[in-house]
Amino acid sequence: MPSPFANAFMKAILLSPFHALMGDAFAVVTVTGRKTGRRISTPVNVTLQDGEYLVISLRNRTWWRNLLDGRAGELHHHGKTFPVAARILDQAPKVLPVLKRFFEAHPGRENYFGIRTDPEGYAFKDDLTRAAEERVAVFLAPRASG
Repeated sequence: MPSPFANAFMKAILLSPFHALMGDAFAVVTVTGRKTGRRISTPVNVTLQDGEYLVISLRNRTWWRNLLDGRAGELHHHGKTFPVAARILDQAPKVLPVLKRFFEAHPGRENYFGIRTDPEGYAFKDDLTRAAEERVAVFLAPRASG
């Protein structure tokens, strides 16, 4: 898990005019804390998939829980901030096919998730299953303001 300093540094760059230096794979998601009511902003890795932004997060992170039960959030991506609605998959059998599709679209990222691959580049089933148990898939769909 990134340190608070690393998160603050990433967030500062992503929210600045220098955001383009980080490319399209990073964004900042802002949620309102369910218990505190405070706004919480977290840098995340995103990928666009079927018109939604996909974030694969460790299950033990807490930011995504603030989007449960239809709660809205904001995404700041590539210099723009817009409201989003979340669809969260938090059960391993539902996360597994999302991970498979993600790795097919982004070969080589398996290492980041601790997943070994065979000589043809396919993820080992046991590693993929473990990764699905440790993670959630958060789909963020842009929605109209208001």
